[in-house]
Amino acid sequence: MSAKLDATAVPAELVVMKYARAAGHFAALQSVPFTFKLMAYPMERIRLLMQTQHTNKTFEGSNFNSLGRTISHMKNEGYLAAWRGASPTIVRWLPSQYIVLFLKDHLSGHFPVYNKDKQYGMYFAGKVGSGAATGVINALVWAYPLDVMRQQMATKNSGTWGKAAKDVYSQGGLRGFYRGFMMDAPGLMIFRGVQLGGWDLMKDYYGEEWGKMNRVSRFAHGQVISLFGSLFAYPWDTVRRNLMSATGSTYSEVYRSGVATAGGFRNFFYAGFSARVLSSVVNGALLEGFDEWKRTKDA
Repeated sequence: MSAKLDATAVPAELVVMKYARAAGHFAALQSVPFTFKLMAYPMERIRLLMQTQHTNKTFEGSNFNSLGRTISHMKNEGYLAAWRGASPTIVRWLPSQYIVLFLKDHLSGHFPVYNKDKQYGMYFAGKVGSGAATGVINALVWAYPLDVMRQQMATKNSGTWGKAAKDVYSQGGLRGFYRGFMMDAPGLMIFRGVQLGGWDLMKDYYGEEWGKMNRVSRFAHGQVISLFGSLFAYPWDTVRRNLMSATGSTYSEVYRSGVATAGGFRNFFYAGFSARVLSSVVNGALLEGFDEWKRTKDA
């Protein structure tokens, strides 16, 4: 039900009604990427199985070298198995994305301001730097332990939250919930730096023309930028996920054994990347949806 503004309303009432409309619009906009994320989750589990196949002993003997073989394996597990690990994703993902987006806008104001026409290199570095810092802070305070839980449930058959938490804790205590974080941090800095910094730079590049584009075009730009971020950051993500999977192994042991088992750098570092591409449609919708909400809020 839409509310009409009363011309006699006091300013405080106007503010409340304005933000009530904005909150409703925000919820409506974010239902789209959230729904996409849930629908695409089976591809996320496929990616995790392919990415950790070289160190994961739970499915030893299974072949996850291709999308087709991994999908066949999941079919044999049953329909609901495709969503193993989805519940930590539900809790983690949407709050995580908006912590990142709100925090990015806040942190941008704490970076030095450079003239994009005269000091473009520093201007570019500032945009990427604010995005990178945002990604690391969000992972540290919110997202990373939930992602560890998701991987435990998706690839180790720890079917419940309690079982997954117990298994993770038994492998390393509280530090087990941050296992691999030092390898994840550089990857997060690359991904969020390219994604969020690139999004801002793209809007600056188009200037007034950006606002004249339709939503599909802006979504496509956000999707391409996000995929570039994933492409550059994916090797770091692969190493840290295998480190989470191979309890007791060091970074160098995971790296050497992974490359040797996979038969080369590309096969190891980009295992499951095709599933990552197919499941990443939410990224463009998220960026455009957040900007659409800001335009509505400020109207």
